[in-house]
Amino acid sequence: MSNALPNSRFNAMNRGLHLTERFELRSKNAAIYVSTHLKTGNSDLLHYHEEPHMTLLLNGGLIDKRNDGETERVPGGMMFFETGEPHQTITPTFPTKYISLAFDPNFFEKNRVAESAVKQSVENTARAKFNVLKIYKEVLMPDEFSQTSIEMLLLGLVSDKAGTTRNSPAWMNKPEWTNKVVELLHDDRGKDLSLSDLSLVAGVHPKTISRCFPRYLGCTLGEYRRRLKIERSLPLIKSRGVSLTEIAYRCDFFDQSHFTRTFREVTGFLPRQFQKL
Repeated sequence: MSNALPNSRFNAMNRGLHLTERFELRSKNAAIYVSTHLKTGNSDLLHYHEEPHMTLLLNGGLIDKRNDGETERVPGGMMFFETGEPHQTITPTFPTKYISLAFDPNFFEKNRVAESAVKQSVENTARAKFNVLKIYKEVLMPDEFSQTSIEMLLLGLVSDKAGTTRNSPAWMNKPEWTNKVVELLHDDRGKDLSLSDLSLVAGVHPKTISRCFPRYLGCTLGEYRRRLKIERSLPLIKSRGVSLTEIAYRCDFFDQSHFTRTFREVTGFLPRQFQKL
């Protein structure tokens, strides 16, 4: 890390080239901010952050380069950066815009979870993306319920369901069949599989999947599948020349109305609102 710049110095070197709006969630020990890269500047320099954070790419694209390799990120892609982790964000497309959620160390102490719980949330579930979007929506359009909603959404990033953290026995002792089911659901060939088909591959009774899936994954099987379809739609919505009707059919919704309704339920935004972010 000796050659990496602290984020404060990195931002100072890119002042005017990066536009950043930051919203402190003080009572929640977190902050959400939106950044737009307008020019290359020094954005490809090796740097690190003093606080862990997750980042959801909204527009443009970037190359996420770290010690273990580099990954191309497109709209809808998400990253997690550990405290002090050196990395480069190479931006070949402008403007590139993203939402980040940063965590104060007090967040982990207050909620009795490790930083790794947030990292696992980003790696293992689409819900992390949607929770970040919903938090941003609450910040943009606050009402009397926003503070409670934000707190629940933050806790949702480190929980499988209310009261069940990723360090709990229910999460740690997930049976092997859950991994088989999730793998099939993430496979494009699994989008038309019935509950009976899933049970056959998983080697358990359909009732077992239906009854126990929420316990280990924090939502029903139907909710999980809807999240995956909405996740698949994110980069398409940001693509020029692709209508919402076409996206709806590509992502296996009945029609545009069904897609719009589900998108709002999952993300907090209407598709056209997300398109304009």
